[in-house]
Amino acid sequence: MKKWMLAGVMVLIPQVAMATGMYECEPVAEDQWMSEAALTEKLEGEGWQVSRMKVDGNCWEVYGTTPEGQKVEGYFHPTTGEKLLLNQRGTIIFRAEE
Repeated sequence: MKKWMLAGVMVLIPQVAMATGMYECEPVAEDQWMSEAALTEKLEGEGWQVSRMKVDGNCWEVYGTTPEGQKVEGYFHPTTGEKLLLNQRGTIIFRAEE
């Protein structure tokens, strides 16, 4: 029984390290990333309300409200802060052209 539980845990561990989000950015060296404070300042200057922010899929993942009042999960480029994808309740409402 213990061997099966251990095998189950070993299968799950690699999945924890994977990105959980909807968008994947190209890897960029961490020292080139825009800081969380700088991105927050940029977005608030554009009229956003930022609730929370984290790194996901080599992007900045931001939870907040757009200038138009939409509550979204957004993905932003790590060095430029460019908006790449906006998701609202499971529906993609914006995707940058590649």
